Amino acid sequence: MSMNTPLPNRLRGAVSSTTMVALAAGGAMVVTVAWMLAGGGSSGGTITETDLFPVERGGFDISIPTSGDLASLDIVEIRNQLEGTSTIMWLIPEGSTVEEGDKLLRLDDEAVKKNIESAEEMLTKAKNQLDNAISNLEIAEKRRDTNVSQAQLQIDLARLDLEAWEHGDVVSKRKTLQLNLETADKDYKRLQQKYQKSLELKERNFISQNELDQDEISMIRAKATWEQAELAEHVYENYTFKKDQQTKQSNLKMSEEEYQRIVRREEANVNSNKSNLEAHQEGFANRQERLKKYQEQEGFCEVMAPSPGLVVYGSSVEEWRDEKPLRVGTKVSRNELLFILPDNSNMAAELSVNEALSGYVKPEQRVTIVPDAIPDVVLEGKVLLVGVLAEDGGWRDPNRRDYTVTVEIQEEEALGLKPSMRCKGRIYIDRVDDIIFVPVHAVAREGMQPFVWLRDGNGYKQHPVTIGNSSELYVEIKDGLVEGDFILLREPEPGTVTQRIETGAPAA
Repeated sequence: MSMNTPLPNRLRGAVSSTTMVALAAGGAMVVTVAWMLAGGGSSGGTITETDLFPVERGGFDISIPTSGDLASLDIVEIRNQLEGTSTIMWLIPEGSTVEEGDKLLRLDDEAVKKNIESAEEMLTKAKNQLDNAISNLEIAEKRRDTNVSQAQLQIDLARLDLEAWEHGDVVSKRKTLQLNLETADKDYKRLQQKYQKSLELKERNFISQNELDQDEISMIRAKATWEQAELAEHVYENYTFKKDQQTKQSNLKMSEEEYQRIVRREEANVNSNKSNLEAHQEGFANRQERLKKYQEQEGFCEVMAPSPGLVVYGSSVEEWRDEKPLRVGTKVSRNELLFILPDNSNMAAELSVNEALSGYVKPEQRVTIVPDAIPDVVLEGKVLLVGVLAEDGGWRDPNRRDYTVTVEIQEEEALGLKPSMRCKGRIYIDRVDDIIFVPVHAVAREGMQPFVWLRDGNGYKQHPVTIGNSSELYVEIKDGLVEGDFILLREPEPGTVTQRIETGAPAA
């Protein structure tokens, strides 16, 4: 981690010591390793202006130096969507810049065209079968309607026949029988009376025996007619009426049962034709879908760029490098990665930050990026996101754990940046202002006590200080120095040391 602000020109040649920085418990950045002053700067000779630093109040940035690769924020993966395997017939050169709709690749489409031709023939056959099924269903429905109507007519006729018999024939027959019975009864009684009178007249010899016999014969005949009329009424009520009633009701019931049989039979026939129609409809839809699929597959034989970008073969991508190279004549399989199209107009940097420092990186923090290919250009950016999972350092450094920080780069269109270019970055996580600070290599340690070489008259003394935040170049002095003090940026000559911390006594 580092914290930067430009050094005065007079100090740039004096900064050569290497420092390491860590986080103290309160979140402050403190120097935690021995300050490497021995051998730093000039080790002898006359002290010059560049060896002294006037203590001043100001501020500096706290940043994390890091490195990584450039990447595109918008990357489109293009995979082979053609089923089975197919041969590449034409291929755009890798590295080409394309616009949306430009052709990238053409595959052999002979097998697809044969499939389309076969599917069209099967679709025509399925259409004919579907039309026949529709006609058969229409015929079955009309036949059902006709037969059901006829069966209903038979029910209506049987019901009318029953009603006509009940309210017509039966009433008429009963009245006729009743009339015959009443007529025969009266006629029999009348002739009975006449015969009785004839008997009286015969005793008095007013009529002959022949006339008496005629009256008796007429009475006997009337009696027989009356008995026949009574018998006819009895037979009709107890036998003929019941027989006719059962016959008429049976005819109606049989018509109703026949109606139900016809309805069930015809409905079953119609349903069978409906099922047959549905099967042919499904078959026709499947043939249509299959033809549509083959036609869609024909479209997959030519691969077009869905968006602008730089053409990168799938076989060139790191995880695919062991696969066969992409070229004309190569066979490709379904879902195989053919291209990636990074959009070079929307670039980002993917930087690695050690897990000990990753917690200080937040979205929207300022970042500066320097591409290795253009070292004299400093790009501005901001943190877009911090990776969720850390990655190890591999076999070279298995104990190292880094998080990937994605940085959005601003205003880089004219630089011709490309994905995978190496770059260095600096993430600015904080800034301190209105503090006393000195160059970081001016601070050394005596045991656990930080100190500086403070000018003391014509010499220099070890002067204890309390340090705070630090960067690669500067360290905050919380206590021990004031503005206007001068400190030495290197080890003084033995003869110029006036006081040391361990003894507190003047030097000889």
